[in-house]
Amino acid sequence: QSHHRLAIEIMTRQLHSASSSSNNGNTKGGSAKKRYATTALIASATASVSYAGYFLFSSAAIPTVSGESVAEETDAKRRTAIFKEQLSSDPTFGYEFVGFDSYPGIELDDGTGVATAELKAASVRNVASALDAAGFDENMRGDKSESTTLNPNHALRLGIGSCPTFGCPLLPSDVHFNDQTKLALEELRKKTNAEDDKESSLLKTSGTEKAATLTLIGYKGGRMEDQINQDRAFVLSPFMYKNTKDGTEDHPIARLLGVFDGHARLGERVSEYAAKTVPALLGSKLVAKDELNNQEIGKILQDTFIEIDASSPADPSGGCTASIVLQIDSNIYIANAGDSRSFIAVHVTDPLSKTESTHIIYGTREDKPHLSFERLRVEAMGGNVYIPPGGKGTTRVLYQDPTTGSTSGLAMSRSLGDWDAGDVGVVPDPTIAILNMKDMKSKVVETLNSNCQDKTKEVEIDPATGESSPISECATFSENDVKVFSFAATDGLLDYIPENSIAEHVAKGLYSKNEAEQRLHLLTACEDLIYAAAQGWQEDKGGRYRDDIAISVADLESDP
Repeated sequence: QSHHRLAIEIMTRQLHSASSSSNNGNTKGGSAKKRYATTALIASATASVSYAGYFLFSSAAIPTVSGESVAEETDAKRRTAIFKEQLSSDPTFGYEFVGFDSYPGIELDDGTGVATAELKAASVRNVASALDAAGFDENMRGDKSESTTLNPNHALRLGIGSCPTFGCPLLPSDVHFNDQTKLALEELRKKTNAEDDKESSLLKTSGTEKAATLTLIGYKGGRMEDQINQDRAFVLSPFMYKNTKDGTEDHPIARLLGVFDGHARLGERVSEYAAKTVPALLGSKLVAKDELNNQEIGKILQDTFIEIDASSPADPSGGCTASIVLQIDSNIYIANAGDSRSFIAVHVTDPLSKTESTHIIYGTREDKPHLSFERLRVEAMGGNVYIPPGGKGTTRVLYQDPTTGSTSGLAMSRSLGDWDAGDVGVVPDPTIAILNMKDMKSKVVETLNSNCQDKTKEVEIDPATGESSPISECATFSENDVKVFSFAATDGLLDYIPENSIAEHVAKGLYSKNEAEQRLHLLTACEDLIYAAAQGWQEDKGGRYRDDIAISVADLESDP
């Protein structure tokens, strides 16, 4: 009944107008999903919202790391590739960034995506040591229900014990099925200024004006009370990875955010495990180095993904995606395995007209088995890639489920866990991109000002001297006019809302100062997007199926 109430609310609430503030089994994904026209889905200031029809959205314009095999050599002792960097640039401003695939290549692979017993044992020790160093107590780990990061009675939400040494993460609340969260979001929509927000308990656990994370449980058939949300997410702003248990504080400006989409039987255990352990393990590896360069951080990210995979509770089955964004001072590192995605975007305000625009600079790719080198690896490992007839649908890596003996399909070529699929070439190694925020802003400003200079200008004649001078109607942009932010989302959101539309709506929650519009808090902006995607699922699947949805967002320039 609660599922039907949500469906009714999705169809009648008109996606928060200004006046008011399914059959998953062991597979991931479904048939080819349509993306709705964003104006029909995202919150509208009008009294009604009408559909503008369906359209297929291509992210070809969004620069990504190709993820093809690029390794030249390997350190046999550590099985870590020496990466060959790939230079790419965004199509709007021409900002160049570095990306590489951490997978060493088929020729250097040991023939399996499953960790050896030795690697599993070492990974378990490393994770345990990292959790100890982070100060995790019994309330913050283990299999007890109150330890799960989605549970409203999570220890960190209740203030039981202390936060980890790396900081207290923002954790997602369910926008509909958590009554307290639902009420808090309704109250936030009624607030007229930021000072009023401080009374909201939701700001203590799931979001601020500059960072937020929310979720919505999916529906896969049966009773709503039997549904399991397999999505996990967090935001750490700041990410104080250099803190130690003895109270020493010496850390740069750092942030960490991510999403983890569990799939298959018990996939929620793997995503829960990843969400809890990635910050601790990654932080322990970062702090172990006296000096860090981009290559070393790339290797640390790869090692973190591999060790989480090797130590995860993925037996007998289950796995998750992992898409994270790490900021250390002005450098931004994005690591991705699976079909969740992370993005870096800029929000630009014209200093003269005050018009605003939002542009995605970088977005991770979806790791799909039909990609050329992904398919090559799977088939080299003895696996098969299913490509649906006519190209309509989701490509899958086929593998045998050891529990049922039946053939299952995994709709991605990389993930954490999924050890059975690992036997046929599904690997945890992430694709990685490295961006520099200062260089990015400088290039954006340079391009904006250059575009203005290239425009044809009218000429003004000075009547006293007869000299002519161009009339410039262009603004002179500075770096203060450009803001940088990041967001990560699971495919439950991305399958129905185009990434550019997500970026634009998130930016409204972060930066918009348009007095003509109702004030939009970042949390309610995320809520809008989640309900918009849920409406897409409702219309497309008729209430029979809805994937779990999660999003994490952070401004990358505000004081953590």
